[in-house]
This record gives sequence, C-alpha cells and structure tokens, in this order.
Amino acid sequence: MDAVSHPLVRVETVIASDKTALRVGSAKLIVDGTDTTLVRKAEIALRPSRVRARLLSQLLQFSCDIYNGALQQRRDAWHITRNSAQPISISRFDQFNEVKELKEVCPAIGRFGITPVRGAISRVDEAFGAFFRRVKNGETPGYPRFKSRARFRTIFYDTPTGWHLRGVTPSRPRKDGRPAKAVTAALYVQGVGDIPLTKGAVSQLRRLMARGGEHRTLSITRSRSGAWRACLGFRGVALKPLTETTEIGGVDRGIWVTAALPDGTLLTRPPFLTKARAQIADLQRQREQHEKFSPEWKKINKAVAKSYAKAHRRSENWARHCAIEIVSRYGVISLEDLSLVNMTKSSRGTTEFPGKGVAQKKGLNRSLQDAALARLAYWICVKAEEAGRRVWKVNPKDSSRECIVCGHTDAANRCRARFTCRRCRHEEHADVNAAQVLTARGQVAETSWCAAGCPVAKRTLPRNRRRRGAEPSTTT
Repeated sequence: MDAVSHPLVRVETVIASDKTALRVGSAKLIVDGTDTTLVRKAEIALRPSRVRARLLSQLLQFSCDIYNGALQQRRDAWHITRNSAQPISISRFDQFNEVKELKEVCPAIGRFGITPVRGAISRVDEAFGAFFRRVKNGETPGYPRFKSRARFRTIFYDTPTGWHLRGVTPSRPRKDGRPAKAVTAALYVQGVGDIPLTKGAVSQLRRLMARGGEHRTLSITRSRSGAWRACLGFRGVALKPLTETTEIGGVDRGIWVTAALPDGTLLTRPPFLTKARAQIADLQRQREQHEKFSPEWKKINKAVAKSYAKAHRRSENWARHCAIEIVSRYGVISLEDLSLVNMTKSSRGTTEFPGKGVAQKKGLNRSLQDAALARLAYWICVKAEEAGRRVWKVNPKDSSRECIVCGHTDAANRCRARFTCRRCRHEEHADVNAAQVLTARGQVAETSWCAAGCPVAKRTLPRNRRRRGAEPSTTT
C-alpha cells in the first residue's frame, strides 16, 4: 500500500506513547506523519566561568528549597484536613498565587525572578500527577519525596521570561549602512548573567530558528560529573522533508545485531559501554582506597561519572545517525512492540521461591541495556516525525521463527544467526528474515489503516505549566 497523506494536520504535538497510540488490529501507529510543525529541543553544553557556576549552584539550591517547600505544603494540607468533611486540595495555581507573598520574606525571588519558582512548583505538581495516575492504574505508587541539594539537579523555566539568547540570530545592519557591532553569543539568565555559547551550540540553535522554531522553555541541569547542560524547547519547527518513498521496511532489533533491515543491511552498535567498563572498574578500585567524601574520593567519583557520560553520548550519537539512515530509506517503518521493562526484569526471586539462572539472566539484562534498543526506537520515531514518515509497532511474536516465504513457524527453523525453514528449505540470515517478517506485518497494518480511512493517531499536546486554557488547537 502506498504511503498516503491525511487531509487533517495538527500542530505543536509530540510523539504518542504506547498507551495513547492508535491501534489497528495488533499493531500501534506511533507516528502518522501528518504534522506541519513540530516541538523540538536543543541540548547544548554550557561552560560557565567560576563566578557564573557558583551563581548557578545558588539558583539550583534555591529551586530545591522551593520544591521541598511546595511538597511540604501539600503534605501538611492533606495530613491536617484528611479527616474533615471538606479536605483541602492544593493545586499548582494556588501555589502560583502565593509566590507574590514570598517576595517579602525571600529576597532570592527578587534576584532570580519568579519563573524558576513556578518551574519548581510545576515539577511538584507533575510528581503528584504521576503518583495519582499510578494509584489509579494499580501500579506501585511511589509517593513524591523530598530532594536533597545533592540530588536536585535541574532548574526549569516554563516561559521565555527571566532568560533569553544573545547574539544567536544575525544582527541587523545599522541605519547608516555600517555593519552591526559583533555580539558574543550567550545565554542570559536572570541573577546569573551571560553564559557564553560554543560554536556547536550556536549552529544547533540557528538551525532550529531557521526552520521557524521559537524557543519557549529552558532547563539547566548539573550532571553528576559537575558539567552544566541546557535544554531549550522550541515550538513551530518546520518539517525536514526527505525524498518521497512508498517502501515499507521492518527493523529487527537485537543484542548482537542492533538493527537488521529487510534488504540485508546489518547495523551493529559499537560496544561503547563495554569498552568503558574496564576504565570504570579501575577507577572504582582506586576510589575504594580513599576515605568517603574526601577530596580524592570526590575527584575519582567525577571521573567515573564522566566515563559513563561519554559512553552514553557516543551511544546516543550512533543511534541518531542509524535512525537517520533507516528513515531515509523507508516511507513506512515497522518496529517490534517490545516490552523491554519485562525483558530486563531480575530472576532473583524471593527467599521462599529463589530464582534459577540468576547470573545468566543478569548478564542477559546487561547486554540488553547496553544494546539500547529503546533509544534506537525513540530516535527512529523522532526522525520519522521530522520527515513526515509513519512508524508502526507490530506484534513481535514468533517473528524470528516464521519463514517469510511459506509462513511456517517452528523453533527449529532458527539456529543462532542462520534461518533454515524446515518446510521449504529457505535459507537467510535469521535477523534479516525477522526484518522481512516485520515488514509483512507492517504491510498488513498499513493496508488495514488505509481501508479504515487513515484515521489520525492520538497525540499528546505539550501542556502549558503556567496558565489555564493555554493549550494550542488540535487541528488546522
């Protein structure tokens, strides 16, 4: 079935989750390719001076205190009025209205502004929203907890107030024709000052702005290694259309072959974390020789965090480029609907009923986590959304045992990396055969979807955390 476009388009949406995705039989439509503008983020590294870093740390501590205070207020209101006829329920808007009263007793609000205060309150509101959702679904609730200053790492701005970008957009020439004065590209934060931006950060921001993006939100995070990073949220980003193609391709993800395509292409992620483990283990042995929280212990601890972060960045970069290659080939992509949370559960068991093969299952779980299969699927969805493609998640049952030629399903068909059908004697690489089976299942889902009139997939609108009734429309 040829890839078609739907007359209804939506703006300012984000990728659908598995729970809200459109179901067509046993398949889920994650990305339908009907958006005209997108929500995107730019993650950039910050290298503040010592003075700016000290001020950012003070702002982080201030946000942590606001978070804990908002959480304590909600806890006290529930404990005091839970047995009364009308228990008090405090919303984030109620706490927003009390910020004005805090200005008199908290001078830091006048210095850093009220926007980070509202950002911290919004995080508390989201934590309680997730808690009540888990209670409703019968999951482990996980009541919101207080954050220590060592574990609170993010400052959030939900509106473009209290911060702005300088020198990112080209300066206009003067009225007398002389060239404009050069301005150093920087991120200005109220109460902190200008933080210079690197050339890579400026080019990334300019690319999003050139596509019509408007920066709306900002979050500044301090990692475990002490490095500072900023994440800017953009709205109204235009698509990046690729060459039109109607080909459907399935992607089989695995441990040894990270991604197998139906044309026989095998993409294997380099063992970034595996190579880093030897260095990390050596650093951990050195750390054990020093007293906990001593200067030497903290220095080695930062080195361990840097090793993990470097392996993560390299793995993230590989998954992004791999996703670009896959999306450029196919107009419709079919992925396995894997439950990685269940696949990586421990088999330790309990004291009464101990598990079997615990060490083997632990090694398998580590291999699955190193393969980063969910990260690859995420980037495929992101790049497909940018290119106007579609992404399906299909039932993965027996995809590695089913013959693409005759449809015979048998566990004996596969022997390690080779697939040999016991009925028709078809031979192929096992992962390539599985990718071809996923392609066929994606074809069935695509045909059923087109026969149903190409319904629009449910998507999540980015909620404005500051004001009521500020959500954008769902159609144009």
